[in-house]
Amino acid sequence: MIYLMLIGSAMFWGSNFNLGKLAVETLGSMSVVAWRFTLAAIGMMIFFWWKERPVWREISSQFSRYFFVGFIGIFGTNALVFIGLNATSSVNASLITAANPSVTVALSALLLKDRITYRQAAGIAISFFGVLFVITGGEFSKLHAVSSGDLLVFAGNACWAAYGVLGRKLLPNSTPLATSAMTMLIGAICFLPFLRFSSGETEMAGSAAPAWGAVVFMAVFGTVLAYLWWNQGIAAIGANRTAIFFNLVPVTTMLIAVLTGSSIHASQFAGVILVLSGVFLSSYQSAKSRDFPLSHHLRTGVGKSGK
Repeated sequence: MIYLMLIGSAMFWGSNFNLGKLAVETLGSMSVVAWRFTLAAIGMMIFFWWKERPVWREISSQFSRYFFVGFIGIFGTNALVFIGLNATSSVNASLITAANPSVTVALSALLLKDRITYRQAAGIAISFFGVLFVITGGEFSKLHAVSSGDLLVFAGNACWAAYGVLGRKLLPNSTPLATSAMTMLIGAICFLPFLRFSSGETEMAGSAAPAWGAVVFMAVFGTVLAYLWWNQGIAAIGANRTAIFFNLVPVTTMLIAVLTGSSIHASQFAGVILVLSGVFLSSYQSAKSRDFPLSHHLRTGVGKSGK
């Protein structure tokens, strides 16, 4: 059952890119992500209160840290990724964010002074090479002409990696559920100014129903339920074994794209192989020794996204 839940989490996160692309085209990027996290934060806070009966005095004493981590990891990540979806494909976005574990290892070395092994360094290099392969279509001479959407998604990916590293550094005593719920609440508060019901001509034309359905699905299944299932996986089989299932995210996005009639380019197939190979190399050493910051990232992370 745990494995099925983890597969479900990865599939929900993978579908977020396809659904996000659909919703953004109709409702606007910031409105979509604002509604997603407003709804998700309400659900997550209810579950947090029911499950842990938090002592709010202890929560408030760390509020500034929750705010900093939530602003970067929830608001920063999703604002950049969803705006980026205006100018790139859902497949490209999922492949870029699939390199997140490798980016997290790199940031942990930079910010936490964690040691990087040769195997991890090789994995990081391969992952970045795979990302470059995807965003240039396999033609590196076109690197100067990379789309703004790909660059924004990559920046969002860096924010997501920073979320895990900063969470480990600034909130070491916070429970996984408390970190997830409070940072999601902060993100939702930051998105409140962007909430709106109307998006102009497209909505008046009657095309908004699928977009609103996508928003609700992303909030309920692609955010709250996916995180809760992922947390249960962490508790049952450990962070490193759970992390393996994250590799299903870009695969899910690509399958949905194919089923909905989108074409997949050879460079994207090659890119996903390179990115996931790099993730395996960069994560493999930590599984033999101790958890690196990816463990906290996966406990507190938003699929986002995405995630």
